[in-house]
Amino acid sequence: MKSTKFSTMKKLITSSLILCCCSFALLGQTTVTTGVNKPVGLALNGSQLYISEYSGSKISKADLSQNLPTTATTVLNGLTSPTGLLVIGDYLYFNTEVNIPSAGNALTGRINLTVPNPAIEQVVTDNFGRHQGFLKDGNTLYISGDLGIFKVDLASPLPQAPIVVLSGTSASGMALYGNELYFGFFYGDQVKKIDISQPNPIPTTVVSGLSGPDGVTINGNYLYISEATGSRIVRIDVTEPNPVVEIIASGLDGPTLTLFDGLDLYFGEFDANKVSKVSVNQLSFSNQAPACSNNATVQRGGASPTGGVYSGPNVTDNGDGETYTFNAMAAGLGTYTVTYTFGTLSATKTLSVVAPPTVTLPGDETIDINAGVQPIMGGMPLGGTYSGPGIDVAGTTFDPMAAGIGTHAITYTYTDGNGCSGVATINITVTSADDGCAGSANINNLFGGALNIPVVSSQYDNTGYNATGDPTTGFDCFAENAGSSLEHTIWYSFTGDGNMYRIRTVNCGATPYNDDTQVAIYTGACGNLSPVACNDDEDVNGGVYNISIDIPTQAGVNYSMLIDGWNGTVGKFCLEVTKTALSAVTNIDQTNIQLYPNPTTGEIQLRNVAADAVQVLDNMGRLVLTQENPGTSIDISNAPAGVYFLKIMAGEKVYSARVVKE
Repeated sequence: MKSTKFSTMKKLITSSLILCCCSFALLGQTTVTTGVNKPVGLALNGSQLYISEYSGSKISKADLSQNLPTTATTVLNGLTSPTGLLVIGDYLYFNTEVNIPSAGNALTGRINLTVPNPAIEQVVTDNFGRHQGFLKDGNTLYISGDLGIFKVDLASPLPQAPIVVLSGTSASGMALYGNELYFGFFYGDQVKKIDISQPNPIPTTVVSGLSGPDGVTINGNYLYISEATGSRIVRIDVTEPNPVVEIIASGLDGPTLTLFDGLDLYFGEFDANKVSKVSVNQLSFSNQAPACSNNATVQRGGASPTGGVYSGPNVTDNGDGETYTFNAMAAGLGTYTVTYTFGTLSATKTLSVVAPPTVTLPGDETIDINAGVQPIMGGMPLGGTYSGPGIDVAGTTFDPMAAGIGTHAITYTYTDGNGCSGVATINITVTSADDGCAGSANINNLFGGALNIPVVSSQYDNTGYNATGDPTTGFDCFAENAGSSLEHTIWYSFTGDGNMYRIRTVNCGATPYNDDTQVAIYTGACGNLSPVACNDDEDVNGGVYNISIDIPTQAGVNYSMLIDGWNGTVGKFCLEVTKTALSAVTNIDQTNIQLYPNPTTGEIQLRNVAADAVQVLDNMGRLVLTQENPGTSIDISNAPAGVYFLKIMAGEKVYSARVVKE
């Protein structure tokens, strides 16, 4: 019986106890209820305080809304040696030291408090010694006992076979601070703890030299401990590496498991057959870290006991009893008072709003892609961090090859001693000295597809490209504001297969999308290019400014194509290539067919071929005129001056030729 254990332990320990304690003014004790037979466990549900009567073989309750001391009434009879209690939702959980026949001979049961004459439900299927205390953490219910600590999952159906958390150690009351589970060791002089985040936690001693530490309760940073055979309640600060024991109340008659409601600490006095409480009656409010004036909201807290309300200028209580939101931007620079109220008690702290640090960087830079890894520096104040494309993990270098051609935003962030941050940003543009015709991207994979089925490339970005070494002609169709010019050109190359193709730039999820592109296509070697076709807009009147150009390719002919942005526009785009006709076109330069005069003012003669039909296309791939059965003479007198392409049909053969109209 626990009463025997209590008296025995008193004799064993009090004769040899040597304990250094620091005590403040001891708090007054109030009797909550009397006539309860050896009270051990307590549980609070609103104003109802549930009490396990160890020698009374029952669970009773006292109404705390009545004048104290109040009379306890019976809730559940017929239990043998009930110990720990806990209310979870509608259920009252209880432990016993002897099996409960009506609950499958379990040592842990529960009843539904909303049901009249509730039946006892079994919680666990296996018993581990005599069960003592409870602790709930989320959906996990921890149960302590003579043989250790185990747990069940409240989210799963009950009863359950409990999972062992710690074995081989007797544990009584439990309390949780972060991941650290504290427990009293009734048969010794210690309070210990384990880290429940570890799979096989090893207990460590927190404080020793106590007299029958039975109940433990956490409030704020303090762990309250009832010494069953030491006749007192003490506390320690769990944040201290070597905590000093402070006496809260003394001269008690066997204090057992404890319960804290924020202001009052409740405990059973086993040898006096009553339940008592002491009012801790103190608010703790930690200093408030400064807030930065560029933050619309910051979260603060730090007052205990929890469950109160924060107030003050620009303060919004979060309703969780623990934190508040402060609008520093609305408050502005200065010092503000924050008040924490718990019941009739209140405490204040000041909160300062400070300016964020001024952060600077040198100006924008341009770096060649082949320049190699560059040190990045110049951010002030010193001690900040760099981030952005091409920045290494350590934040000390910029790799233009890793960043890629284009303009990249690099950010420098500095945080001062108040936790206030400031940022500065520059642009580093990565360019390539070889982004001209000679370094063109081969796009043959976009050609040769099925008829009328578009083939789309990966994304391209003309940001960071230049026009160094580009031709001076062939882009007369470009409608620049200040005359024709090239600024950020990307070059491509492909080989004709004799078929007709339409080439467009399209938005393929690119951000930012360059929706205003221009194209010029050439034949010949780089440095000696001959213009073939040009396009500025797909539909300028309809506001569609991407390129769209039709070109009858010649089999085996190599083409070079540049794409620029109108008036310096940069951004991302994809190429879309669609085979629109099967032409089997042969360039007359590869035959004995002659065309003259070229250039011409209108009349063109053919030699060594008689044409059944001729199509005349301008340098944008648009059909200008068609002549049927022209024979050996073609007339383009009505066409404006410019470059034209002839598609000459003779029998089953199709020939192409380029002609200049003066």
